[in-house]
Amino acid sequence: MLSRDEKTSRPDRRPMAEQPVPRPLPSQEKEVHLSDYLNVLLRRWKIAAIVFALVFAGVATYTFVAQPVYEASSTLEIGGKKKDNLLDEIKAGGEGSLQTEIEKLRSRSLAEQVVRRLNLQWQITDYSSGLDVRLLQFNFNGDFPQLRIELTGPSAFRLLDHAGRAVASGQSGQLVGVGKESLQIEIAAGKPGDFLVLEQQPVDTIVDGLLSALTVAEVGKMTNVVRVAYRSTDPERARDVVNLLVEGYMSLNVAQRTAEAGKAVDFITSQLEGVKSRLDRSEQELQEYKVQTGRVTLGPEGNTLLQKVVTVEQQKADLALKRQRLDLAIEELSRALRSNGSFTPPTIEGVPQIAELAGKLAELEAERKAMLNDYTPAHPAVIKIQSDIHRVQDAMLSTYRTVRQELALGEADLGKTLAGFEAQMGEIPAAELELAKRMRVNQVNSELYTFLLQKQQEASIAEASTLSAATVIDKALTPLKPVKPNKPKNLALGLVLGIMLGVGLVFLLDYMDQSIKTSDDVRDRLGLTVLGIIPRIPFADEDATLPVKRLVTSLSSRSPVVESFRALRTNINFITARESHKVILITSSLPDEGKSTVSGNLAAVLAQTGARVLLVGCDLRRPSLYAMLGQSYEPGLTNLLVEGNQSAVRKLANPPLDFLPAGRIPPNPAEILASSRMKKFLDMARERYDYVILDAPPVLPVTDAQVLAPLCDLVLVVLEPCRVPERAAQQMVESLYAVDARISGVILNDKSGRGFKYYGSYNYYGNKYYRGYYGESMDDARETPVVSAVRRVWEKLNS
Repeated sequence: MLSRDEKTSRPDRRPMAEQPVPRPLPSQEKEVHLSDYLNVLLRRWKIAAIVFALVFAGVATYTFVAQPVYEASSTLEIGGKKKDNLLDEIKAGGEGSLQTEIEKLRSRSLAEQVVRRLNLQWQITDYSSGLDVRLLQFNFNGDFPQLRIELTGPSAFRLLDHAGRAVASGQSGQLVGVGKESLQIEIAAGKPGDFLVLEQQPVDTIVDGLLSALTVAEVGKMTNVVRVAYRSTDPERARDVVNLLVEGYMSLNVAQRTAEAGKAVDFITSQLEGVKSRLDRSEQELQEYKVQTGRVTLGPEGNTLLQKVVTVEQQKADLALKRQRLDLAIEELSRALRSNGSFTPPTIEGVPQIAELAGKLAELEAERKAMLNDYTPAHPAVIKIQSDIHRVQDAMLSTYRTVRQELALGEADLGKTLAGFEAQMGEIPAAELELAKRMRVNQVNSELYTFLLQKQQEASIAEASTLSAATVIDKALTPLKPVKPNKPKNLALGLVLGIMLGVGLVFLLDYMDQSIKTSDDVRDRLGLTVLGIIPRIPFADEDATLPVKRLVTSLSSRSPVVESFRALRTNINFITARESHKVILITSSLPDEGKSTVSGNLAAVLAQTGARVLLVGCDLRRPSLYAMLGQSYEPGLTNLLVEGNQSAVRKLANPPLDFLPAGRIPPNPAEILASSRMKKFLDMARERYDYVILDAPPVLPVTDAQVLAPLCDLVLVVLEPCRVPERAAQQMVESLYAVDARISGVILNDKSGRGFKYYGSYNYYGNKYYRGYYGESMDDARETPVVSAVRRVWEKLNS
């Protein structure tokens, strides 16, 4: 028959379904304060500082080490003049759109001209150290894949080809010719035998590089002002590339306009030849008629009628001239449609539809030309653009035919008017009528000849004095300051980027950290109570060769660590106030969480109250209590249970408790702990001692703690903050509940000191209030004037 005390001391043996099992409390949504974000930064400020330092150092290194890049630019005004003469009307191509001119500036043909004029395809591939040579003139575009300049004296050199044959020699500053090629260098420093090797690179590759560094864009909107810019590590090269590119574009523009003017002159000349022959013939016939008939002038009525007929004839001739131009345009456009070629439409006065379609056609042609730099003609995008071009050309051809039909109708109407005038002329005498007809023919031919002769002279003058449609506003100058790297901008970006990445990484790591950190985490995620928070024990990790230093008896009685164990003792006494004999199991989730340290120190502080305490090392796999207490590991629990060795229990003086080490490591620890002899041993220990502390192995790796838990009155779980994942802690709790264990609470053992970042701001132990209250050495609490001033300001801000 058990006594009342024995009944109270035994654990509740009800089935698990009948016992009240704590469960994690539903997490309440907390209001987030600015201090929460600041605490995250303060806890991981080292990571943020390292990331910031690395990013900023990388940006700064690039900024100060990168080779400076210079940009030279020139501005052009590109715009057509108002058409005020026949040349502008009949030439087979008006001014292209601004986008067309921009694409001309970006064209590979112009870029290749610049590359060849500056000899950019020649690259220095090897040279002697200490050699300082400046190329004043270098014009080699022949069949030399490689050239070697070798010094033969302080100011003399020789030129060798790729086979090592000497092809020329000369002096510094002297122009040296090799056939049509020439070379001029200036030797600033060097000794005989020094060399410089130049190799010719593929022109296409150099052209691609030049185009990638070239920028051509309109300044503003609808300004017709274009900015041409080029970037290079050589400021002089940047200037020369831009100026030569603009120069080549101006020459190309002039050549195109000259060719167009030549076409206009040829067209007028061909018309003049026919008109001149008709004029000569009509004059001769008129003079012969006057001599034969003796009639020299017409009467008033005939003269008036003649002037009307001449006027209508001129109008009809003008329409015929326009129709001929349209016939020429229709022929060229039809040819372009058949061959998928390009077509530059002529400007027809009084037909605005043509101008609109011409602008659209020019934009499509420029876009197609740009695409052909990257794609083949069979690419779907190029095919689509080509179909759009055909659609516009078809619309233009239809417009041309419609206008031609209208001109033909106009000619027919003028022909009817002439027929009416001729009927009126039939009323005058026959002799005067014949004279009027001859005078009419002669006067019409004369007027037309005079008109065409005047336009021919205008076209010839325009052809001889053709100017570019573009005007250079600003030439490119040698840039003095680099545009890249922009040191202030880069450093500012590095500063901002470093801060953003550092802070972002800190918050990301904090978000991904699912470990148990604070007592709030224990309550919300595990549904358990925190019975104590043990701060980091000084010297526990630094001096692992002396485990005895982990005992609180080796520390000052007013140490925060000692006081934290006293608080833990008080909480345990409060929980078990009605029980006189307690068997307490101390375990953890994972190894190395400090459960043996907590077990030994808890036993020590319990023994300091005068209670009878037995500390049992139940970790039969990795025992460590014996070392902390300065004892040998054998004989121990295994010797007691297996061999019945009663001398295994040792009485210690400091701390004043009884200690039973683990003993010899057995091959079957779980079976020994689950044996009936272990149960009998705990029953006897419960009768003899006030507290029996069992140091058990961790729960997750082995089942030893689950075997012992049902035999104990209390189960205390040791958790190391910032180490044990939430899922592992929950699995540990579930494993203990599965064997009907009574988990009384959790002990947060901050053995590494990382948890102090989370609970240190509100933990009682270890802060200035504790030290001041217990009167610890004022040397430790003494503050410098700067620290004191900062502290006072902080307190005022938070008051």
